[in-house]
Amino acid sequence: MPLSSSRIKFGNTLKTYSFLDESGFLVPSSNNQQILFGLGLIKYSNPFDVNQKLHRLHEKLCADLRKDDTRIEFSFKGITEKTLPTTLEALDILQEDSDWEFDCIYFDIQDPQFNIPTNASARWAMYISNIKLLIEKNLWQNEETILIADFLRKPKASNKRFEYIMTDVPQVYNVLQVISHGVLMVQMADVLLGGFLYSKKDAGDQEGYKTRISQKVLEIQKTVGRHRFNTWKRDWGKSSR
Repeated sequence: MPLSSSRIKFGNTLKTYSFLDESGFLVPSSNNQQILFGLGLIKYSNPFDVNQKLHRLHEKLCADLRKDDTRIEFSFKGITEKTLPTTLEALDILQEDSDWEFDCIYFDIQDPQFNIPTNASARWAMYISNIKLLIEKNLWQNEETILIADFLRKPKASNKRFEYIMTDVPQVYNVLQVISHGVLMVQMADVLLGGFLYSKKDAGDQEGYKTRISQKVLEIQKTVGRHRFNTWKRDWGKSSR
């Protein structure tokens, strides 16, 4: 059962926060080795205590790197020798906490059955539709959530506004797009998603930093179990279009 320790309920309704990030690109290119696109969200009913712990760790990271907090964030893509130990500590904080659930949806953009979006509006529409699918598949019947997502700019030609997710998915009662370096839980969604997707690649990184994070994420997945670390690879066959 997800969100096991300190659920916030109003009547019979479970209120949660869903922090979402994306990884990869929706259009293959010759110089892009990332063939998986994924969306991941970490869901909390009460993220305040863990956010305080992560904030103290983030301050330590900024001090270690001698940079201000507007330039530093926990990031899988940007992992370095200096950020590796603190990022592993942040994952330890999550592993020790029981009040979260991670859900992700991902797919291979080189799958012959994948219909590659042909323009920016089509890519945006695919991004929005997969967010809605991810949320619809992973909310309890009595659950309502606030969606807090990494900021992506809507193409001018598209009529699909991000906030329309609330109309299409009534259980989402508010949405907000944010710059990820300002929201620690979005950063942790990035690290969990990046680490999981990296485990699906057939090559390791030369320095081994991403491999270490990926191994830790898989350890967490095994520890918390599939009810709290739920991953779904889309099959672009007829059954899942």
